[in-house]
Amino acid sequence: MLFAGSGLSAAAGYPSWSELIDQLVQAAKSLPQARADGLDKFVAAKDFLTLAEFARSTLGVSRYSSILRNLLAKPLSVPRAHEIIARTDYRGVITTNYDKLLETAFTVQRQWAPALMTSESVSSLGSALYGDSVFILKLHGDVDSPESIVLTEFDYDRMILRNPHVRSFLQAVFLNYTLLFVGYSLQDADLRLVLKELVLIFQGYTPVHYALLPNAGDFEMTHLMNRMHIQGIPYMPTASHEAVIEVLEQLQQTAPFGTA
Repeated sequence: MLFAGSGLSAAAGYPSWSELIDQLVQAAKSLPQARADGLDKFVAAKDFLTLAEFARSTLGVSRYSSILRNLLAKPLSVPRAHEIIARTDYRGVITTNYDKLLETAFTVQRQWAPALMTSESVSSLGSALYGDSVFILKLHGDVDSPESIVLTEFDYDRMILRNPHVRSFLQAVFLNYTLLFVGYSLQDADLRLVLKELVLIFQGYTPVHYALLPNAGDFEMTHLMNRMHIQGIPYMPTASHEAVIEVLEQLQQTAPFGTA
């Protein structure tokens, strides 16, 4: 199973998570009613969740949603990485990206649309996990459904605390499948908590997951293995992301979609 982070979308031309929040904050600060005194310390601390909360409360839901759509729904060419992923026989794809690149790639490459879900899709998660059809879970929401977007601290609390089925789904995934994290920084506090909890409960007897990590050092990789049972795969980042493409191609050759 694949876990795709914002790095994949950023490579296509969409803003990264931090860039997205910065653009929202700048739009909010430009308004006369913005109460931005003291905001600089949250910028310096890179407290993106609080910054996103400032942006949404200042902009209002309608303007906030409109800016998100303008930034994340603009048409871009589907990158090679997404095409390779769509041609690989993954059981499913979990992504924190809001854009439409993955489902577009799957639809074009496979000639049919995959099952698409967000954290709000309570009834679909169980059948997706134990069915036969490939699925895409947009864990942090979809740009076409602004109410599903997870970007602020409140959004994260809503996703995990109000929707315990999401936590149960992630636990089932991490216990039953091997995941490859691509373009993902592994800094999501809720996801880290789920993984660390499983390692503690089962004393390390859980599947080893893998993560492509740019410029990863020995300490980082040891820490990920000990705390979350994730084996880091370090690589040197480049503008064209050759190392990531190479790994995805090797997986595609090993497990191509459509081959019996």
